[in-house]
Amino acid sequence: MLNRKLLEVLKRLDKTQNRRLRVFLSSPYFNAGSLAGEVIRLCDYILEHDAEENHPALAKEAVFQIFFPGRPYPEKSKSPLDNLSSELFRLVRKFMVQAEMEAEQEGIYQFLAMARFYRKYGLEDRFWQNMQAARKAQETSSLRDAQHYYHQFLIEEEEVAFRGLYNTFEDDTNLNTSQHNLDLFYSILKLEYACALRYQNMVAQLEPAYQDVLQETILALTQPGAPLDVPTNQIYHLILRLLDKPAEPGLLEELDTLLEQNKARISPDRFRNFKAYYRVFWIQRYRLAGDKQTLQRAFDIYREHLEQGHFYFDGMIQVFQFRNLVSIGLRLGKADWVKKFLDEHPPERICATRFPAEIYSISVSELALYRKAYGEAQENLVFRHFENPLFSIAADILLIKIYYETQNELLDFRMKALEQKIRRSNLNRTMKNGHYYFLKKLDKLVKYGWQSNNPKRLKLIEEIKNTPDIVAREWLLEKLER
Repeated sequence: MLNRKLLEVLKRLDKTQNRRLRVFLSSPYFNAGSLAGEVIRLCDYILEHDAEENHPALAKEAVFQIFFPGRPYPEKSKSPLDNLSSELFRLVRKFMVQAEMEAEQEGIYQFLAMARFYRKYGLEDRFWQNMQAARKAQETSSLRDAQHYYHQFLIEEEEVAFRGLYNTFEDDTNLNTSQHNLDLFYSILKLEYACALRYQNMVAQLEPAYQDVLQETILALTQPGAPLDVPTNQIYHLILRLLDKPAEPGLLEELDTLLEQNKARISPDRFRNFKAYYRVFWIQRYRLAGDKQTLQRAFDIYREHLEQGHFYFDGMIQVFQFRNLVSIGLRLGKADWVKKFLDEHPPERICATRFPAEIYSISVSELALYRKAYGEAQENLVFRHFENPLFSIAADILLIKIYYETQNELLDFRMKALEQKIRRSNLNRTMKNGHYYFLKKLDKLVKYGWQSNNPKRLKLIEEIKNTPDIVAREWLLEKLER
């Protein structure tokens, strides 16, 4: 096989990247070796066949005969083709680094690069003109999150360096400003990681492996009215409070208001992260309340964020958001919307999983179950050792629902098997309990849920409605109320 690493990368470049790569390879500044022409030719040949590893035209011997006709192919030793493909891969890696650097070095970094040049050669007037332009660019930018304060720090740091070299007087203004911006930058990052760690500990119920000795100090310095009180830090404070007390009245609404007020001040990536927390808190509110109105509100938020592009990374949707949209949509009876969503998001648009086709198939099964097409639902069910046990458990629950609907004699066996799987999984206690509750209530549903006059049935309905975190609440209630 031709260089597999090379094919893996080239296969994943889009058309725009391919065109830019071709320009890059055609530049003698980057591709100036004796193999320059052949490197370009090899790249064109590979892309002509879509960099498919198993394409017959890209078999190593076939490529060798095209590029070195008349020469015997060395089967068990290194060949000139290996050198050629290695050189192309080296240049492809360099192209990707260059593209990344160009994306990162726009904006303030252009000013900093020129400032360093002027400082090196003592061009004081040019230096100050450049610094004035850099400050103006910062002032006109609406962003006021961590990256903004880091850029401010870099500007002040550059001025400190210039004054230290070329000025005879002492002026510590820039030192103070540099330190303040560095503190703001650090405080935002510190709170960002504090929220992520708190959320991770909540989901996985893990004890922190590191005793954070600075967190309380940062929390105190970022309180309202404190020296590091800026809107981004205010948002993180609210998130930390909601992680501790998700049911506290008014907090979620306050977070929504604060996000909308400061949207222009927050970078797109950070704003997307804030919106992810916002969705999590609405799902938590639903799990605690269990009412349809809260679920509808959560779905409206998910759909709104989907339309606003918060779920997409290079046109692909993260697997948990994909599953949540399907699951919540079907709980609310929006089968047509879910069908359209599935049609628009085939497996190749699902990311953050090694099994996009299987995840998609499970979602198709869930839709078929809702439409009472039980045979189709069972045919689409797949079982894999997924990265997250929740996906495997979701497939088991779907099979249990199918068995219940079709009165399959294996229902009891599948319920006991799922109980064992949950017990052995690494889910946190809250998640395990939610699944245990489902199995316990389903067992009661099987025993006397069909008896319309049995007082235990009415009691069971109330238990399901009032049990926090129970899985498949709507489905259980549908069976009982039907």
